[in-house]
Amino acid sequence: MAQFDLKKATIYLEDGYSEAGAVNNGGGYSTGALTMTVDAISGQVPVGTTFTTTGDDQIYTISATSQTLGNTTSITFSPGLVVAVIDDQVFTIAGIRLELKIGEGNLTYDEKRTMEYKRDRGRLDTVREGDEEPIDVRLDVQWEWLSHAAGDPYPTPEEFLKKEGLASSYTSSSDDPCEPYAINIIVIYDPDCSGVDAEVITLSDYRWESLNHDLKAGTLSTSGKCNVTRATKERRDLV
Repeated sequence: MAQFDLKKATIYLEDGYSEAGAVNNGGGYSTGALTMTVDAISGQVPVGTTFTTTGDDQIYTISATSQTLGNTTSITFSPGLVVAVIDDQVFTIAGIRLELKIGEGNLTYDEKRTMEYKRDRGRLDTVREGDEEPIDVRLDVQWEWLSHAAGDPYPTPEEFLKKEGLASSYTSSSDDPCEPYAINIIVIYDPDCSGVDAEVITLSDYRWESLNHDLKAGTLSTSGKCNVTRATKERRDLV
C-alpha cells in the first residue's frame, strides 16, 4: 500500500451530540433513499449531525429535518442509503461535523507515556509506568472567515472550537458537564483502492490552548490537548 496521502484524508470537528432513532415506515427504505420518516427521537436533531445503521459502515450526514410537536420525525441526508433498512430499525446519531479545508496545512498528534525506572542499591531493577499523559495536537487549516455571515448554516472553525456564534448551543464531547467545552477531531483516510478499507481516527475530547492567526500564510492554527492517552483507530468499508 502506498504511503499516507493527505489529499485523500478528510478532517472534521465534531461536537458531542448523541441520540438514537428508529425507522418509521412499514416498507422500510431501499438503497439510494435520501429521506426517511423516523420516530423515537426526543427533540430536534441538529443539521450537520451524522448517523450510522446496523450492518452498514457508511457515515451519513443529515442536511435537513422536520418536526412534529417539537420532535424530529423526518430526516434528509447524504449520501443515499448504501444498505436497505427495515421498519423500526434503530440507528445512532452522532455529533455535528464540520469539514475542514486543510490546503497546505497539516494535523499532527503526539501520544506520550512516562516510564519510571527503579533501582535496587543503585542498579536498575524494575520499571513501572508513570502518570498518564494527554495527547498533544496541532492542527493547521485554511483561514477563510473567523465569524459566520447571515444565513450561513454552519459555524466557522474558530466558532466551533470556541463554542461561539452558530456553535454556541453545541454539546461538549465530555461526559462531565462541569468540565470546559471539548470536541472530537475526526480523520477519515480513504485511499480509494479496490478492496482496501478506509481508516477512521478519532482524537477525543480536544480542548484548544492556543489559536494562532497567520494573515500572510492564510492559516488558522490551533494547538491543545485531548483528555485521552491514545487515539481511537478503526478500519471501515465506507463504499
